[in-house]
This record gives sequence, structure tokens and C-alpha cells, in this order.
Amino acid sequence: MHRSPMAAVLAASALLLAACGGGGEETGAAAGDGGDEQLSVVYVPGLTGNPFYSTVGCGGRDRAEELGVDFSVQGSPTFDVAAQTSVVNAIVADAPDALMISVTDATAMAVPLTEAKDAGVDIITIDGDLEDTSIGSANIQSDNLEGGKLAAENLAELIGGQGEVLAINQTPGNPIGELREQGFAEALKAYPGITYLGVQYDENATATAASIASGAASSNPNLKGIYTMATNSTEGAITGVREAGRTGDVKVVGYDTSEPIIQALEDGAVDGIVVQYPYREGALGVDAAVALSKGEQVERNQTVPFVFATPENVATDEVQEYLYKVDC
Repeated sequence: MHRSPMAAVLAASALLLAACGGGGEETGAAAGDGGDEQLSVVYVPGLTGNPFYSTVGCGGRDRAEELGVDFSVQGSPTFDVAAQTSVVNAIVADAPDALMISVTDATAMAVPLTEAKDAGVDIITIDGDLEDTSIGSANIQSDNLEGGKLAAENLAELIGGQGEVLAINQTPGNPIGELREQGFAEALKAYPGITYLGVQYDENATATAASIASGAASSNPNLKGIYTMATNSTEGAITGVREAGRTGDVKVVGYDTSEPIIQALEDGAVDGIVVQYPYREGALGVDAAVALSKGEQVERNQTVPFVFATPENVATDEVQEYLYKVDC
């Protein structure tokens, strides 16, 4: 399932600005010889301050410095279509060459991004495509269906292929979450001793996820595993299982990392995490922008590998390279 990352993006610059993805202000990294006008690329995250999106920005910034590209990160502190639309409109008014974006809504963001494309801006989507795939010249993300399968296989092994498992997702209808749940449910069919209790939704609220996990673990002695599909869901499940007094008994396998999740891995409160490679996604986004500026052919759908982090391997160099950081 895991492939070795490419050497070109191994090193993260120690000179990165601390506000790699934070706040609504622009952060920039410009390299080059100071003579010719630089290619300009802007990354718009789903929201600022989020470890995944911040790490995408760091990967983009490092690659931009290598290639002499002017790169900045601009976004809103809330995951909101209207807020992201305002950010995009302001960026397009400054006429960048390319816009990398992690869209807040696959349908609603088509309007401002179509306007950006019509204004001559190359659109590159990161970690989630638009419903109208003709708008973006490239989409770069991990395979969420395969990630769900990876989670299921590892959770099944952790519980010895026996017992009941529950899934916690953010919101119904989110295409990324649905793929993660679909892959999980499909892979569980290979384990007849496991009963899948289906998915519950926490509306991206850690407290709600904690309540779901605590209630399920307290009331159901046959519950052996919980699969969480987003950062807040995982953080909530850790709390809920602990409140139910079943840490270690109910295995928790999640998706994506944060500082509390990494600490929980080290402490054994989380049993495994599907970790994407946002740093690589950012680097590939800049590569795509440079190629498009030269009129070169760019692969439309690009994927990056996963690593599965466990309490046993979380400290290894291989896993550490994949982990997300707000400041990098």
C-alpha cells in the first residue's frame, strides 16, 4: 500500500515562516534571480490553522523556493463556502498565474473558480476535486477509497476479525468522507466475524464525536472497534472511549493527524491512523503550475501514497515525514 516518497521533496526548509497556514493574511516565499517576473502561485486551504492544509502549504512553499516561483498561502479561518469565495475573488483580482485550492464545496466553488479560469488563472485542486472536473487542470489527492480499505484491514487485524465496529464521520454527503466510509465498509465484508454497525455523524464537532463514542462503548460490550474519518472525529473518539473506561479494549483507527492524535498514538490511546502525504501534494501542485505555465501536458488526476501510523512505528523517520504540522 505504501510507496517510498520521492527524494525531491524529502527536506522541509528550516527557514519557513511560522505562519505556514495560519490566519487570513498572505504569507509568501519568493525565490529567483530578482530579474525576470516570477511565476505566481497562490494556495487557498479549506481553512487556515489546520495541520493538513498547513502542511500542503509548506510542501508548496519548499518546492516554489527550489524553482524560483512566487508562492503564498491565503485563506479563511473557517471552513465556509462564502468565506473561501471571498478569498478566491480577492486573489483573482491580483491576477496570479495559478491557484491551488482545497475546495470547501465541490459544487458551490465552481462559480468563483470558473471566473478565475476565465480570467486566465490555472486551477489546481488539492485534496478533493470539483464536481465539474473541466474547471481544474489537475487534481492532486490520496485515494480515499483505498484509505478506507487500509483502515478496515488494520482494524480487523487489531480485533482479531471478531466483534462489532462503529464508524464516525463528519457530515453526510461529503464526497471525501463517503469514499472513506465506502472503502471501509467494502473491505470489512472479507471478515465474516465482524459486524459493521454503520456510520454516525458528528458535524465536525469533537464533543459530539466523544458523545457518540462514549455512548457506544458504554452501552455495547460487543463493541471492539471505532473507525473515525476526520481529525475532530478521532480526537473525540479518544475522549469518548476513555470516558467509557475502555481504552485499549475498544480499538480506535482514524484518518489524519494532529498533535493530540500523535500524542494519543504514543500513549497507546489510538491504535492506528491512516496518514496522507500533504507535503507531497503541495509540492506536486507547484510542479503542475510550472508545467502549465510552459504549455506542457499535466496529468489530470494525481495520487499520493499513505502510511499507516501505529504506536510502534510513529517515531520512525518514515512515518514522521508524513505527519502534519501547523508550523513547519
